Amino acid sequence: MTELLFPVVGAAIVFFVAIPLLTLLALLATKLSPRSRDALSEQANPWRYALVVGPTIAPVLWFVSAAVHQVEEGFPLATCVLEHLGDDICADVFLFAGVLLAVLGVGVFRKLRDERSTGATASTNRSAVRRVARICEHVDLAAYADRIRVVSRGEALVCTRGLLRPQVEIEASLLEELDDAEVTATLLHEIEHLRARDPLHFFVAHVALSLNPLGRLMGAEFARYRFAREALCDRSAVERGAEPLALARSIVRVASPQRARVCAAHLGGTGGIQGIRVRVQLLLRYPGVAVERRRRRPLGILAIAVVLLIVWPHIAGTQPLDLLHHGVERTGLALGMD
Repeated sequence: MTELLFPVVGAAIVFFVAIPLLTLLALLATKLSPRSRDALSEQANPWRYALVVGPTIAPVLWFVSAAVHQVEEGFPLATCVLEHLGDDICADVFLFAGVLLAVLGVGVFRKLRDERSTGATASTNRSAVRRVARICEHVDLAAYADRIRVVSRGEALVCTRGLLRPQVEIEASLLEELDDAEVTATLLHEIEHLRARDPLHFFVAHVALSLNPLGRLMGAEFARYRFAREALCDRSAVERGAEPLALARSIVRVASPQRARVCAAHLGGTGGIQGIRVRVQLLLRYPGVAVERRRRRPLGILAIAVVLLIVWPHIAGTQPLDLLHHGVERTGLALGMD
């Protein structure tokens, strides 16, 4: 049983001590961060997103990478307190990494199961399909025409879903209620979610928050991030030629309760009636206001952060892992475990 002492207790310390402490620091950082004149861009800033997912993802990645680094011959035994009967390598650190990855894997699997498609099927309404194809000749839609589907019953009336290659789904029934300007505005909005890979970002955030014991404390911050993304997609759609009033009408049309999964990005958003009202008010301002084009996406910045976390232990050493390993085993010995 001593072989499982560090893997189990160490993983528990990571999830129930390290991650909550990092979450509290992230919350403090959100409170102390300077305010910007552009509240939407500030709230959807990649660093804000990193503060939501970082407290969970960062320590798991770092400790797993540190455990892999200790593959070096004889190095793991240098920090072991318990004897391993002449073994050259202490398997505890690898079991520890396995436990961390297993917990992360359970979180991913559970969310994938929750996000499983409800079985949307391609619409047989040929006139609706032809109409969307015609509208997709719009200069800013043509490049994504093959990723826009007319469905009979999708995740929502209109949404962007899919983690690796997201697609826009719009129901034929909704097309019957919208004029061409409204359909164009709706698709331009959803294309912004597709370009930014928002469903993937939402998925990672939901997994991270579900594994974080203090995830509920960051829930409000993530909700603000999602609302800001919806409002910024509205603004980007206007930049690309959507009529603000047409987009506002479309948002109101789909403002009824959505059946979309939580990781799908959909026009109705997650801010409720109040959120819809704010977005419509913002859209009504755009016709007379020059809208500056902004492109700040979290994917590149977060990819760099992930690479740095993985490489860090191989460059700077694995002292935190050694201290955790040593401390857990010392405590076990003090309690009579040998």
